[in-house]
Amino acid sequence: MDKIGVAMAGFGGIGRIHLLAYREIPHFYPGKLPEIRMTGVLRSGKSASVETARENGFDRGYGSFREILEDPEVDVIDLVTPNYLHKDQIIAALEGGKHILCEKPLALNAAETDEILRAAEKSRGKIGMIFNYRFVPAIMKARELIDQGRLGEVYSFRGEYFHTGYQDPSRPYSWRMDFDRSGGGALADLGVHVLDLLSYLLGDFKSVRADLEIYIKERPVPGREGGMASVSVDDAAWLQCRLTEGGRGSVEVSRFATGTLDDLNITVYGSRGSFQFRLMDPGFLYWFDQDRKEEGWKRLETLQHYPEAKIPNPRSVIGWNRFHAENQYRFLKSVVEGTPFSPGVEEGARAQYVLDAAYRSALSGREEEVQQISSAS
Repeated sequence: MDKIGVAMAGFGGIGRIHLLAYREIPHFYPGKLPEIRMTGVLRSGKSASVETARENGFDRGYGSFREILEDPEVDVIDLVTPNYLHKDQIIAALEGGKHILCEKPLALNAAETDEILRAAEKSRGKIGMIFNYRFVPAIMKARELIDQGRLGEVYSFRGEYFHTGYQDPSRPYSWRMDFDRSGGGALADLGVHVLDLLSYLLGDFKSVRADLEIYIKERPVPGREGGMASVSVDDAAWLQCRLTEGGRGSVEVSRFATGTLDDLNITVYGSRGSFQFRLMDPGFLYWFDQDRKEEGWKRLETLQHYPEAKIPNPRSVIGWNRFHAENQYRFLKSVVEGTPFSPGVEEGARAQYVLDAAYRSALSGREEEVQQISSAS
């Protein structure tokens, strides 16, 4: 390949982060990929797409998703559309021979996920997920140490992700507050990252028990004077979880955590070691080694330790954009080389199945089994 054509479907705040990453990748990894060509962008209408393309350096603005599928210059579709569009767009792209890089979550529920898995089995197209926190060097270091057996048997774990910003009752209603279009609230939006990280580091989930809370039950509808709509998604969620390998732990997420910034925290206690990761302290992993317990907790410097990257220097402080760039780079590299990529559709499905079990649990009041990937198709 002398170039790889990338079209973007959707272009909100996260879409802009993705575009920035595509432009940074050739500087991080010169000569590692063909030219990344931003073939076009799709917004809610043709005129908006054309204007966005002009302002942001895309080749063209598309009038429909079908136009992306019919564009022979498109190799990869970067999907940053609302959650309720994911399933149909992914399946259409696979049938059209395109590769898909999908923002989390994969779909709305387990049933949609099963449809995607069946379509993926029949297609040569590749599905990659944006689970960007897997690509924090501190998380990569934790995975390396776990693979070396230095964590041992997992006793317990805690995952948290806190955001602020939904406390204002005048915040307008949107598709994100409608369960049928979003697939969930704080748990599907923030918690999916925590669930994916825990699965990546510790293994599959076996079962979950969940409690949810909606703090503000109605929101004003934009453009409708005095109009209100009912909120049907969680503002906060608490999960008690079991892993297939026997570890137990909890997950807590909230979009009502007043005063927080981007607080994603992982703590794991094992028989041979323990570790802590804090997203607001992203350049370091905190590790305790039971065999060297007299040394106490170690602050392991990870910063920008990406083995093949030319810039920035590994000792440089790291920023949020860099995790996205690494996620996107490794997916494009797998497309060019025809090699497997993780996190792919199966990792997206695993996270979706945990979400599904959690929402079932919140309704039933019982601990619910998590569907396993082997039973998906």
